[in-house]
Amino acid sequence: MKIIERLLELQELEMGPKAESPEARQSAEVIRKEIPEPVLGHYDRLKARGKKGVALVRHGVCSGCQMKLASGVYAALLRDEDIAMCDTCARYLLPAPEPPPAPTPPPEPVKKPAARRGRRKAAPEAPA
Repeated sequence: MKIIERLLELQELEMGPKAESPEARQSAEVIRKEIPEPVLGHYDRLKARGKKGVALVRHGVCSGCQMKLASGVYAALLRDEDIAMCDTCARYLLPAPEPPPAPTPPPEPVKKPAARRGRRKAAPEAPA
């Protein structure tokens, strides 16, 4: 959801390595004006406790608390129906971007198996 993506940007600005720079503070103030007050209030409460407010979800697992999400919560998150929160750590959830698929090597040509030679049967001896 667009709101949570902007909230993640805000989190990276406020908790990143350049958090004290004037440019980061100015950008953070612009983003704060775009986010609804209830969402921002919950984010600020988590931040005041030293926690991040947004957690990425990979393979149905919250990266904030490492707990597996309920299947319904995960499905709703993937459908982008509404703002989702982790039931365990109360962070806002955002699906992690999918990495591009690794290129698959072309299949190797199939070689015909070598012809098998069987042992020859000994010729029956003629009766003397």
